[in-house]
Amino acid sequence: MDKILSKKKYIALFVGPAFLMYLLFGLIPILYNLYLSLFKTNLLGDSTFVGLKNYIHLFQDQFFRQAVANNLKFVLGSYAAHMLLALLLSNILFQKIKGSRLFQSVYFMPSVICGTAIGMLWTFIYHPDFGLVNGFLKAVGLESSVRIWLADEKTVIPALIVVTMWQFVGYHMVIQLAGMKNIDAVLYEAASIDGASRWQQFTRITFPLMKPILKIDSVLIVTGSLKLYDLVAVTTSGGPNHASEVLSTYMFTQGFKALKFGYSSTIATMLLVLCIGATLIINLVFSGKKTDY
Repeated sequence: MDKILSKKKYIALFVGPAFLMYLLFGLIPILYNLYLSLFKTNLLGDSTFVGLKNYIHLFQDQFFRQAVANNLKFVLGSYAAHMLLALLLSNILFQKIKGSRLFQSVYFMPSVICGTAIGMLWTFIYHPDFGLVNGFLKAVGLESSVRIWLADEKTVIPALIVVTMWQFVGYHMVIQLAGMKNIDAVLYEAASIDGASRWQQFTRITFPLMKPILKIDSVLIVTGSLKLYDLVAVTTSGGPNHASEVLSTYMFTQGFKALKFGYSSTIATMLLVLCIGATLIINLVFSGKKTDY
């Protein structure tokens, strides 16, 4: 195997197909999107070169600014909910409690369900008349807390964050649990002999050694929140009054409903910039000397 990998033609043979797929379905569409963002076009008739006018108009667009603000709310809310709850659940299951594998499967299951199906399911759960949420609140005597959850500008984003948490917290829990299991058990044995509590073991051993995994998980949570589309499209379509509008749904509206494909490409470019910027910030936050024992 070492002899094979030492020859460049064999390396090209292994890497070539994957690189070609990335080129065709990754890099070329990105470059074409950048090119398209410089035009005013509906892809059906003649295109007009407008240069950076789409980008200038973008920052004057109040709905774009609101979509960015909504995306940031999703990022902050989802990150806090996913990271904290996933850490809690993974740390509990790491203690080798009875039925640990069953709980892992149950928590992970929603993440493999189609996002459209999740959106339809929670539309019924949040239904103001026969939904489970309002039904439960009425049953326990909290009628004053009953809301039209997905049609209220104040509650729509928190309600959708709850859905994303229900769907993906098990996914992030499994990632973090895998990171915990990769830590040498000798460290915990030594800490137990020295009288360290489980909290001290978590803060002094588990958390520091999990930083590389947490960095990857943070990138997945943040970029996933920025690219969120299917859940919002199915449940609210960006409403009410653009209160849940995000960049992906606004991009879809401008491209496939208003037929402003040049402007839609501009929104897609800004979404790409935000994802890259968020990844760089996370790498900077988690940079530093590697913890080793």
